[in-house]
Amino acid sequence: MKLIVGLGNPEAKYQKTRHNLGFMVIDSFIQNEGLSWRYSQDFVAYYIKTANFIIAKPGTYVNRSGIAVVAICQFYQIDLKNMLVVHDDLDLPFGKIRLTFESSSAGHHGVESIMKNLGAEFARLRIGIGRPSPKASDGKSIDPEKYVLENFPSSEQGKLPEIIDQCCEAINSYCQSGIQATMNRFN
Repeated sequence: MKLIVGLGNPEAKYQKTRHNLGFMVIDSFIQNEGLSWRYSQDFVAYYIKTANFIIAKPGTYVNRSGIAVVAICQFYQIDLKNMLVVHDDLDLPFGKIRLTFESSSAGHHGVESIMKNLGAEFARLRIGIGRPSPKASDGKSIDPEKYVLENFPSSEQGKLPEIIDQCCEAINSYCQSGIQATMNRFN
């Protein structure tokens, strides 16, 4: 059984922020598959279980994602090697996607939360959001933690559907062919 986890923040005010790109992708994926979310208080997550995979959105804030992921992994006895975590990535240019396996968190607090609770033996679909410019127009540095909680600017919003579609293709590939074949295809 494979587990696909999208990372994001649960409140509506975060719905269109950079940090919710993982949620945007898996919401699109389940919509394309004709599936619907259900909420579990035991998992503290929205999830869907099919014959081939489980897909989940933690109901916690990003930096506490490990709580939901641990509960799901324990209940369904998921081998971490069969887990894909979908999330935003500051270290990749906007729109670039990269699949990795057993890589570091690179400072992503949601990934850190999962690793702290379960280890690092899982795959990640990293979606580039780019880093903020070193200086804002007023000459002040932009804090990356604030940057990820901002909505995408209009110049990027028009490109999101294509990026999200590419990520959904990668998830389909992962579900059907596994991480190595998917890395070969998309990296």
